[in-house]
Amino acid sequence: MNDQAPRARAPRAVGVLGAGYIAEFHVKALQQIPGVELRAICDLSRARAEAIATEHGVPSVYTDLAEMLAKEQLDVVHLLAPPDAHERLAVAALEAGVDVFLEKPMCATEAEARRVRDRARQLGRVVGVSHNFLYFPIYERLFADLEAGTLGELDQLDIVWNKPLGQLLGGPYGGWMFSRPETILVEVGPHSFAHALHLLGGAPETLAVRASDRIELPNRRVFYRRWECDGARGKATVRLRFSFIDGYPEHYVHVRGTAGVATADFERNTYALQTHTAQMLDIDRYAAVLGVARDTVAQAHSTLGRFVLSKMGAPLAPGAHGKPFDDSIARAIEDFYAGYPEAVDARLGADMGVETIALAERAGAAAGLPRDDASGAATQRRAPRKTRKRPNVLVTGGTGFIGRALVRRLRADGHTVRVLARSPDNAPPEIDVAGVQIVRGDMGDFASVDAALDGIEQVYHLARGDGHTWDDYLRTDVEPTRNLAEAAERHGVKRLHYTSTIAIYYAGRRAGPITEQTPPHPGVVRTNLYSRAKVECERLLLDFSRTHALEVVIFRPGIVLGSGGSPFHWGVGMWPYTSVCRLWGSGNDPLPIVLVDDVADAMARAYGVEGIDGESYNLVGEPVLTAQDYLDELETRSGVHIRRVETSPALYFGEDLAKWVIKSVGRDPRRVTPSYYNWDGRTCAAPFVSAKARQELGWAPEADRDVVVREGIYAPVDELRR
Repeated sequence: MNDQAPRARAPRAVGVLGAGYIAEFHVKALQQIPGVELRAICDLSRARAEAIATEHGVPSVYTDLAEMLAKEQLDVVHLLAPPDAHERLAVAALEAGVDVFLEKPMCATEAEARRVRDRARQLGRVVGVSHNFLYFPIYERLFADLEAGTLGELDQLDIVWNKPLGQLLGGPYGGWMFSRPETILVEVGPHSFAHALHLLGGAPETLAVRASDRIELPNRRVFYRRWECDGARGKATVRLRFSFIDGYPEHYVHVRGTAGVATADFERNTYALQTHTAQMLDIDRYAAVLGVARDTVAQAHSTLGRFVLSKMGAPLAPGAHGKPFDDSIARAIEDFYAGYPEAVDARLGADMGVETIALAERAGAAAGLPRDDASGAATQRRAPRKTRKRPNVLVTGGTGFIGRALVRRLRADGHTVRVLARSPDNAPPEIDVAGVQIVRGDMGDFASVDAALDGIEQVYHLARGDGHTWDDYLRTDVEPTRNLAEAAERHGVKRLHYTSTIAIYYAGRRAGPITEQTPPHPGVVRTNLYSRAKVECERLLLDFSRTHALEVVIFRPGIVLGSGGSPFHWGVGMWPYTSVCRLWGSGNDPLPIVLVDDVADAMARAYGVEGIDGESYNLVGEPVLTAQDYLDELETRSGVHIRRVETSPALYFGEDLAKWVIKSVGRDPRRVTPSYYNWDGRTCAAPFVSAKARQELGWAPEADRDVVVREGIYAPVDELRR
């Protein structure tokens, strides 16, 4: 585009780069703003971009930013890529004459952010940064009360971010966020640092920082799970606390002034203001407590009501968008376009973006970490391995829980393994070893799948798709599986081993013994899209094998436990929180548990067994534990009490039915008709039979209860605690 070309007034032409988790929030918000036209989605993975574009009716999809900028004649591009790519992408957009709206952090370093800001000014372009937590209505009320003098003069500011960091549990550990210990302050910290800058009116003049709870990640990178920052600006003091352990979540801003105190609680979406009344001390305290309680109850009802109404498709008040987090992003984006391009709010401006990263880097430096930790010297990955022997086995999903165990076992059997991975740099160290070739690819990228099959004799297909609708699963799971089979046939692959699941069966009390001949249950498959996709993939693979030379073998693992897995397994019950387990029924039925290494053993054994084309195998060990037993052992090892809620299938079904009614009123395309069989089947009251795998594969899964407990429960708990 020409830098001097006049900006379009209406509509504003917008593109989105990045189809990850946060993209859907931006897409929904953009489509609600009058005068904004969302024209395109761009992502390196065409499948991910197409999924969002299809669901939300976005006209065009790209895999290259330059192509999107050249063809779409955009006014603004939303950059939702990883932070270490922000500078390069933002400058490219700015130099193409397109304004930029960045997800926080603005860039990976202060220096990069300054260069983006300065380049925008040179070109006369606009840069906005989404500091969405500054747009929570509860926070805006706090800021307004402080500005109005209701709280008096600012004395103390406490900002707390105590939230589990999901990537600490299962990775990936090779990305930018874990490149140095201090990087977490740039990745997560801007939310809190932006609050400090906004409320203090600038950066703290003094700052002392302490990092603690040092851990070493599986790839030997170092991470500190707790950070405390103490500073002051003028007469006001500020304390910021970050904790990333798995615990009860807290996220709030608390202000103490000379005339009152106020707390904006982002986790619960409540605002509490306490100022003095004209009453005597004891009555004043009573009135303060009563007032906070009354306001809290009212706000709780309001938050829940807005959520339910949004699911029903009912119109909300202006500026309301359902969930508080969704609301904050939508409000930030709306505010950007309300002032764009002449007067973007300072909360979204490039200066705020630069200052938050500057404060984050200052905090990291003030922590005074040991040189070996702070330098990142131990975090450098070596160059990709070159295998001397040509790989003969391809594993898709090889970086996952079962996939890692399978790769280890295949290597132990002497095979040279090729693993198809979206990000080879994030591959777990345990499979990044001699004899394993990790290549970049995606099941939705058919060209990369075709290239990965070169020279391969047998394939293990463990990768799976996901989504919210059946169309999502067709696009991300079923069609990629069909393509894999066709490509394998072209390359002369002998056999494709497919990993399905026992979740295709109805395993309720009335089911009777379940063998490989037990058909998928219509009630389960209809309502469980994951199971439905597995059944469809099984069907198309078996149909393909009947008319082609490619052999197909199917495995249906049970509840898989072991090292590398989560101790909060959903085969045991529903885990709304790690301290609460809603059991499937009473939890007294023996579970179809199997150790992950035993699953890998069965799958690896099948490699050399002839005459099993078209066969399927239930991979389930001896029923040595109930869900109640499992939780007993989990509590014993972790030392944490787990709240157990025995929940009948009828209650689960009733809850599901109520959600379906609400979604149906709102015409939610993600609604799925509930089935009682789906919930009753989760009790696993029916016995599973795995005699076929034992007889035909020579499989002998672990049957010793103590070993199952030690390897299936204690090992994951110990890994989590480390």
